[in-house]
Amino acid sequence: LSIACSTYLLADVFMTELTDPQNSSDAGRYVELHNNGDSVVDLSAGWTVQRWTNANADPTASSVVGLTGTITPGGFYIICNDADKFSTTYGGTCDQDIGTGGAADSNGDDNMAILDPAGAIVDMFGVAGEDGTGTGHEFEDGRAERAEGVTAANAAWDETEWNIDN
Repeated sequence: LSIACSTYLLADVFMTELTDPQNSSDAGRYVELHNNGDSVVDLSAGWTVQRWTNANADPTASSVVGLTGTITPGGFYIICNDADKFSTTYGGTCDQDIGTGGAADSNGDDNMAILDPAGAIVDMFGVAGEDGTGTGHEFEDGRAERAEGVTAANAAWDETEWNIDN
C-alpha cells in the first residue's frame, strides 16, 4: 500500500501537446502526456482522459476513456485516435489507440482533461462548457503545446501555459 500511495503522490502527469493536423482525423490526431514525477505511473490504476465538445457543460460520455500502460519518470505517453494513421503521419507508434470520438480526436475547439484514479481533474485544457472557436484554446488545423517552463499539471485552464498554433 505504501508503494502505491507514494507512486500516486509523486506522480505529476500532464498534457504536453494536443494536435489537429489539417483539421482531419485522417492525419493522426493525438494527445501527448508527460510524467514529470519521480516514480513510474501506472495509468491502468484508474487514470482517464475526457473531452467536452460543442460548448457542452458535461464531458461527452463516449469520450471518457480509461488509460493503460505506464509512464516512466521523465517519459512521454501518446494517446492517438488511430495507430495506423499516427504511424503513417509521424513515422512512429502511439502508446494507446483510443479510437475516434475521444480526447485524441478533437477538431481543435474542444476541451480536454486528465483525471487521476480518484476521479479528480489534474490537468485541464480549455474551459469546460465553452466552445473553443475563436478563443485562446482553439487549435483547429494545428496544435497546442505546453509553453516552455511549464513542468506541472494544472487543474484550471491557464492560457499562458500553452502555445497555440492554428
